[in-house]
Amino acid sequence: MPKIFVPTIMRKHTENKATVEVPGTTVSEVFDNLLDSYPLVRDLLRRKEGGLLPHINVFVNGDDIRALDGEKTGLTDRDEVHVVPAMAGG
Repeated sequence: MPKIFVPTIMRKHTENKATVEVPGTTVSEVFDNLLDSYPLVRDLLRRKEGGLLPHINVFVNGDDIRALDGEKTGLTDRDEVHVVPAMAGG
């Protein structure tokens, strides 16, 4: 199963797990399955109408999904998905 690396801010909603393995063949499917298991992550990851929040960056094996197929990016069992919230401030 693909492994999701959970950012610190979301870990309180994933039983303090830094990584979780979730079934799925696309980024979208993996996130849907993540939210089935950990529904409180939804508000930190997705818009109410669907899609990722604009300040959430997602990388598959180090590649930004925006340069790939977005949430339709295909995944295999050995892929690593990193969720990285953008930082604000100056």
